[in-house]
Amino acid sequence: MEIIVFEKEAYQQMHKDLISMVKQAIREAREEALANADPANDWLSTEEAKKLLGIRSKTKLQELRDIEAIRFTKHGRIIRYSKKSILEYLDRNVPSY
Repeated sequence: MEIIVFEKEAYQQMHKDLISMVKQAIREAREEALANADPANDWLSTEEAKKLLGIRSKTKLQELRDIEAIRFTKHGRIIRYSKKSILEYLDRNVPSY
């Protein structure tokens, strides 16, 4: 096993650069998804919305609807979620390190 030792400042700079690159990749992916989004295909099922948000719970999805964090529409018992609003929600809530 090989051990690599970093100075504290070098490690912190590397960490900062990595976080910056990840944030930029997320921004670019979001912009590309929004640019290629077809308004007719903007609506997601509950399972697709949970997968995009990275959650498993319907309760959390209900909470996001209740606080109007994401847009949704309901036709009878079928609920659809706006992909665009979910991407915007994720963009607003990217953690800053």
